[in-house]
Amino acid sequence: MNKAAGQSESGQQEEDNESTCEFQKGVKHLCDSGIKSLPKKYIWPVSDRPNFTKGESCSSESSFQLPIIDFTELQGPNRSQVLNSMSYACEKYGFFQLVNHGLPADLLTNMTEVCKRFFELTFEERAKYMSPDMGALVRYGTSLNQQKDKVFCWRDFIKLMCDPWPDVLQQWPTTPADLR
Repeated sequence: MNKAAGQSESGQQEEDNESTCEFQKGVKHLCDSGIKSLPKKYIWPVSDRPNFTKGESCSSESSFQLPIIDFTELQGPNRSQVLNSMSYACEKYGFFQLVNHGLPADLLTNMTEVCKRFFELTFEERAKYMSPDMGALVRYGTSLNQQKDKVFCWRDFIKLMCDPWPDVLQQWPTTPADLR
């Protein structure tokens, strides 16, 4: 290998490392930076994308039904069936809608608003909660394992452990104040 080619590869590695660092700062950071197109780090290889057969689609007109779990059923005789339904929904779709949970609508609205304010904080403020430790009690990030994931999800998240409440609450972000 000639020296010029080695320097070129080294330069490409540095550029890749710099762009990976930018990706690890999250989707909001990328958007605030003025990106014009979806970075390759967020594009799944064709072989890993959902495989729709001819005639199938993933549009809003498809026959997809959001899995719905009735929380009250978890307390009754159908508990085992509901747990199986939850397991299936998580394995097949990765999510479900929980109904009859008893949480007041204003609580959910307030929670959504305070979370929006957290994500509107400066990157430096949000970055205080970045951690490669997936078991961290509080963790801000853009992908499950930012050190190992080959493709990142187009999302930012904040994980807040809630138990044991008195111990973990002190580690939650102090800004916005009503997040606690």
